[in-house]
Amino acid sequence: MSRSTLSGISLNRRGVLKGAAGAAGAAALAGRGVRRAGAQDKPFDGATVTWMSNQRHDVAVKEMLFEQFKEQSGITVEMNIFADDYPNQLKIAFESGTPPDIYNMSAPRQEVEAGWPEPLETYLAATPGLEESFLPGAFVANRGIWGGQKYGLPMYAQTMRLYYNKTIFERAGLDPAAPPTTHTAFREASKAITDALSGEQIYGLILGDKFPWVWWMNATIPAQGAGSYAFNWKTGKYEFNTDGFKQALQLMIDLKADGSIFPGIHTLTDDDARQQFSLGRAGMIIGGSWNPGVFNDQFESTEDWETAELPQPDGGMAGRFQQGIGDRYTLSASGEQKDAAWEVMTFMYSAATMTAMFAEGMGVMGVAAANTGESSVRGVPALAPTERDVIIPPEPELPTMTPDYQSVMQEIWDNDGGEMDAKLAELDTRYNEAFAAAVADGTLVAEDFTIADFDPLTWTAS
Repeated sequence: MSRSTLSGISLNRRGVLKGAAGAAGAAALAGRGVRRAGAQDKPFDGATVTWMSNQRHDVAVKEMLFEQFKEQSGITVEMNIFADDYPNQLKIAFESGTPPDIYNMSAPRQEVEAGWPEPLETYLAATPGLEESFLPGAFVANRGIWGGQKYGLPMYAQTMRLYYNKTIFERAGLDPAAPPTTHTAFREASKAITDALSGEQIYGLILGDKFPWVWWMNATIPAQGAGSYAFNWKTGKYEFNTDGFKQALQLMIDLKADGSIFPGIHTLTDDDARQQFSLGRAGMIIGGSWNPGVFNDQFESTEDWETAELPQPDGGMAGRFQQGIGDRYTLSASGEQKDAAWEVMTFMYSAATMTAMFAEGMGVMGVAAANTGESSVRGVPALAPTERDVIIPPEPELPTMTPDYQSVMQEIWDNDGGEMDAKLAELDTRYNEAFAAAVADGTLVAEDFTIADFDPLTWTAS
C-alpha cells in the first residue's frame, strides 16, 4: 500500500483515511439557513447524500475521503457508479423521479434545458475563493455557463496519455525506457510485440469499443496532433474530412492489418480493455489521466507499466492534444438535500482534498493549485500538462447524433478504410446541419464558437 500526506490529508489506500482535511470543506451558505460545520457542530448529522458518476477510477480514494467526511460532518455519501452506460442510467434516474443529490453532468446544455441541475450562483457566492480556484476556462459560455448561469464544478482536467508495459517491451526486444514517440514508431512497436508474444495471447495495442466513444481517444485525440479537430473554431464548422483524421484512422487500420490489436475489441468495453492491460495482455493502451487510478486501485495491477506522452505525427505537431476540463459535478435541482450536498461539494473541491487526490494518482485536477506535480504513485508524474496539451475552446453541444462520429469511425475501421472520404464528408454535412438548426432555433449562438484567429498551437484558455 502507498501512503501520502498532503495539505492536511493523510490517505492510506485500501485502508482507513485519517487526518483533518475537512476544515476547507465545511462552508457556510449565507442567506440559505446553512451554518458552518465545526468540530462539534454538525447541522446535517445523519443526512445521506447520493453521488452518481461514471468515474470508476477514483472510487477507492473517494470512499476513504467520504469516510473521513462522515466523521467530520455526520453526512453519509452513497456512491452509485456506472461506467460506459452512464448517460442512460442518469436519464433513467431523473425520469423515474429518483435523481441523485450530486451527479456528474453528461450532456450539460441538454440537462440544463431539462431542468436537471441546480444553478450554483448563490452557492458559489457564499463560498469565497472557490470559483477562482479552478483552472482558466472553467466558467465560460458553453462550458460551465449555460443560459447565463453557472452549473457544475470541474473535478478533473484530463490529459491524454499512452500507457505501456515495460516488461512486455523488453520481452519483445524493445527498449523499456523508450516508448514510441511517433506514429511510425508506435506501429512498429505494436507489431514487434505482437510478432514476439501473440503466441501467448499478448498483443501490441488494446482498446475496447463495445461502446464506440473510445474512438475519441484512439482517433480524435491523435488527429489533433496533426492539427485536425472535430470542430474548427476558425471556420465555425465541423470538419471531419481532413488529413489529420484520415491519418489517425489510417494508423488504426494499419495496426489492424498488422494483426497488432488485441482480438475481439467489439466485445470489450473500455473497462474490459484496461483490465486486460492491467493483467499484461497488451503492450500499450491509450487513455486519459484517470487511468493510473484504474490500474493501481480498481485492478491492483502488478505489471510494470508506465505513462508516456502520446506519439506525434511523423511530420511533427501541427496541433496540440486536448486537455479536458470536465467531469463536472453539480447539484440536482429536484434534490431534497441541496445544502447537505453542497457541504459534500465544498469538501471535495477544497484545495486540500484536490491536492491529495492528485498525489494519490486520480489525475489532473480542475482546481489549479492541486496539480503540484508531486506524487510517488506510479504513472502520475507524466500526467502533468506539457506544451503539447491544450484546453481547447468549448465545442457546440448538439442533440444526440445517430450514428455519432465515433460510431462512424468504428465503421470505417471495420471496413478497412473503405469509403473513408465519403463517410467523413457525410459526417461534416450532418453535424453542420445539426449545428445550423440549433443556431436557427436559438439554442446555440454561432458567434460563441467562432474564433477568427484560432491557432491550435498558440491558443490559451482565458
